[in-house]
Amino acid sequence: MAAYAQRLWRLQVAPSTVQRLLRRHGLATRRRRLLVLEHHSARQAGLLTERTRQALWRLRHGRTRHVAAERPGELVCLDTFYIGHLKGVGKVWQITACDAASSYGLARILPALSPAATAHFLRDVLVPAARRAGWTVQRVLTDRGNEFQADFAATCAGLGIRQTRIKTRHAWTNGFVERLQQTILTEHWRVVFRRHYFTSRVALDRSLLGFMQFYNFDRPHHGYRVRGRTPATIFHGAVAAAR
Repeated sequence: MAAYAQRLWRLQVAPSTVQRLLRRHGLATRRRRLLVLEHHSARQAGLLTERTRQALWRLRHGRTRHVAAERPGELVCLDTFYIGHLKGVGKVWQITACDAASSYGLARILPALSPAATAHFLRDVLVPAARRAGWTVQRVLTDRGNEFQADFAATCAGLGIRQTRIKTRHAWTNGFVERLQQTILTEHWRVVFRRHYFTSRVALDRSLLGFMQFYNFDRPHHGYRVRGRTPATIFHGAVAAAR
């Protein structure tokens, strides 16, 4: 009888059910589960680090730290993106900038993945675009790639722009621009590559500029930063207010 009852109650639970239960109790991510485990272990050992205490407090109160800015130009996130090796063109790289306050994006095809190319983008594309909109670029956030050192770092210093680098293997810290690049890949490149055959970087850059115009001025945005407005509405707000 006992053996029969044991077989009877040997149930299998679907992974989706387990995930729903974990989410209900605030344990949907591995990080949250590890924090709770560390908390229980610390209580038994009588030691709880300040970092864990602060993280647990944020989880309990529903507050998480975000990279944020009060106004356009205060923080611009930068990253490079490998599009692919195109026949007749070669290896194609893209550089992308995303303003942390407005989600306004700028992107160009790089002639080469080098500090000189990224410095040119900063000096001749990003800074003038912010200036035309009535803002000053104060800080840029980049990864630790070689393309954001040497000439790029020197250009930042010469323009009075503070450069901040994310920690190694912490790509999510630059999540604003990572998300924008994913949008460009999904909504633009994966579509146009099925419709057009590109033979030059100039043609690629022209196509990219057209999508960024749509992204900034026409595409619906529903994030907590923009809240239904277009990025251009916020980014060009200073000039519009002065008119």
